[in-house]
Amino acid sequence: MNPYLYVDFQRCTACFACESACEIAHGSPSRIHLAFAQGLPTPLMCRQCENSPCAAVCPEQALAWKEGDGVVFFEDRCTRCGWCAVACPFGVLTVTPFGSEGLLKCDLCRSRREEGKRPACVLTCPTSAISDEPSKVLQRRRRRQPLATTLKTSKAHSGPSVRIAGFDGTVQSFQRNRT
Repeated sequence: MNPYLYVDFQRCTACFACESACEIAHGSPSRIHLAFAQGLPTPLMCRQCENSPCAAVCPEQALAWKEGDGVVFFEDRCTRCGWCAVACPFGVLTVTPFGSEGLLKCDLCRSRREEGKRPACVLTCPTSAISDEPSKVLQRRRRRQPLATTLKTSKAHSGPSVRIAGFDGTVQSFQRNRT
């Protein structure tokens, strides 16, 4: 089973505990980032894509999808060309200068999991907005609490408009204006 993190955007309170925990666990800048869409906090991290665009474009094969680990980074192969960061549809990869780690991406706290521990962001989140539950549990949750999202282009604005129907029936609208 491939591990991944589930984010319940409705629970996030923008406390930044996940970012702090990640920095401490890795001893480097955070690999999870809190973004905001019209005030709604959204924790962003590598989604461990099975057909990962970042691994597909890497000329040195420094990224590869591995069953049970998600997208794995091989630092010794990385030339810091930056193609992976450009290809990531979520914009969550950071290429670092020479002399540092090479690439900052969520590795699901691989070293912690090898010790039998859970990811630092999961343990630190005070509202349980970030979860590492098994996929079967998450699938049941999604069926019980569907999150309906629609994407459309508005003539009045140059960017896409996103509407998210929450678990409690509320609807949030977001507009991204291109500048």
